Amino acid sequence: MIKNTVRIINKNSNTFINIRNNNNNNINSSLRGGFSTIKRFNTTLNHNNNNNNNNNSNIQTPISINSTIINNNNNNNNSSNNKNNLINDLNVVKFSTISTPNSILDTLNENQSNQTNNVNNNNNNNNSNNNNFEKDDKFGTPNNQNNNKLDLDTSKLYVSKSTSELFFTFMILKVCSFNFISDNSQKFLNLFEKLGLSKPLNFFIKYSFFKQFCAGETIRETEIFTEKLNKLGIGTILDYAIEELAGSSEGFDSVAENICETIRVAAKNPTNSFSCVKFTGLVTPSVLEKMNTLVSNVTTNVSELPIESFNSPLDFYLNQSLKQANGEEQPLLTSKDIKEIKEFFNRMDKIFELCHQRSVPILVDAEQSYYQVAIHHLTMFYSVKYNKEKPILYNTYQMYLVNGMNVLKQHFELSSKKFNFKLGAKIVRGAYMVTESERSQRLSTENPILPTIQDTHKSYNTALDFLLNQIKSDPNSIGIMIASHNEDSINLGTKLIKQYKIDPTNPNIQFGQLFGMADFLSFNLVDQHQRIFKYVPFGPVEEVLPYLIRRMHENKGFIGSNSDKELFYLKKEIKRRLF
Repeated sequence: MIKNTVRIINKNSNTFINIRNNNNNNINSSLRGGFSTIKRFNTTLNHNNNNNNNNNSNIQTPISINSTIINNNNNNNNSSNNKNNLINDLNVVKFSTISTPNSILDTLNENQSNQTNNVNNNNNNNNSNNNNFEKDDKFGTPNNQNNNKLDLDTSKLYVSKSTSELFFTFMILKVCSFNFISDNSQKFLNLFEKLGLSKPLNFFIKYSFFKQFCAGETIRETEIFTEKLNKLGIGTILDYAIEELAGSSEGFDSVAENICETIRVAAKNPTNSFSCVKFTGLVTPSVLEKMNTLVSNVTTNVSELPIESFNSPLDFYLNQSLKQANGEEQPLLTSKDIKEIKEFFNRMDKIFELCHQRSVPILVDAEQSYYQVAIHHLTMFYSVKYNKEKPILYNTYQMYLVNGMNVLKQHFELSSKKFNFKLGAKIVRGAYMVTESERSQRLSTENPILPTIQDTHKSYNTALDFLLNQIKSDPNSIGIMIASHNEDSINLGTKLIKQYKIDPTNPNIQFGQLFGMADFLSFNLVDQHQRIFKYVPFGPVEEVLPYLIRRMHENKGFIGSNSDKELFYLKKEIKRRLF
């Protein structure tokens, strides 16, 4: 629905409202003659609209903040007095013609966005598609967030960055927001490769997108950024961001060795460092999918797997077979698959044993649902082995999945009642919505993703509350990585930490965000004395292109939600310095 809209800011209460002119008349005339009363009160926003196209004449929206009551009866009585009151008390800051939801007014408090979710639901009704959010980033970045700006001091926020760095970041994030570029990034790469222009393209990428989202090509270059971030009060998650797609043993061994090197570097400052691993970087994806099929054939609930699957998981997989329709069992694994699985276990043993020896925690990345049961099983096996005293392995829980909350609770029960280990839990919204949905349509199977973004928000925040409640009961019971760029979830996390009287310096609680993104949220967490970590990816430019393409796709969704705030603060600070 396209309607003329004016945004009005109340200077005293720091609130804003959008006023719509349903008759498509001049918006200024609506301001002059459309308001007969402007009053202030604490808890209710009323709007009487006698528009012929709208029969809702006395809509009331309860809110928990100071607001303004608007009585619009298209009456010109006392218009001059009202106009003066309006000008004295309110600033008209934006006239525009925009697409708006069917609600009468959107009222958000700029300083208390986490308290106004009950009035923001109307904003989420624009999209009739059930999957009404773009692809979330690794840490989840839904695109239906409110756009109100926090009142942050940008001079303190960006004190560590030069003006040229601010301008560079602004330009890269702005380019990522263009759908044409982000949607066709892989096509551009393929075209340049066909034209024999890969080298000049890689040179350009190295000094643009790579520079923004990656710390360097080698672990030594990454150490420079690690030291810089540590001085700012930010920990690091060292991420060798290469996916070995060729399927060679040598390639997988190289990835494993580079991950081990990140562990050795992280061991220099283990309280402020994590490593991370993605299993499809250690084994051929098709083999991991076969492992997932075998374990799912037994059960998709890891906590219900037989005890032998935890005593000797390698033998468990090698001895599994699939039952055919006629009841006969058919081996799924080839001799080549068996060899690869044995090598895969050797690589995992090497990585997780080193983490345990050096006391460096490691995040096991979530992947598509057709790998995930096997990933959960393997991570739980190594958690049973190495998480006895404290969380070393952190499993990742994708809260946009229908079974996300159930899986988290099942694994907590597994850790607290069956095997007595410390569960490490990283919660994310999810990163594979597009591929998951396409696959379920192609195979005519049930979509594993929750139907709406509201459901995903609720799932994520419920998981957050569940985990912090465990810390409240026992500060050493569990390890939590709150991985998100969602401002409301971050605010909820800090609020619950205070409400539950949890020590924010507890090494079992941390927030996680991506390098090159959401700096305004990260530094704000530092100011609140929270533990905040940045994913710091590295690797040769030509080999981390898949990672960069995902960052570009994910930033498109991020720009639509919270990164517009990042751009706002960047521009504000650049202007402050230059003018």
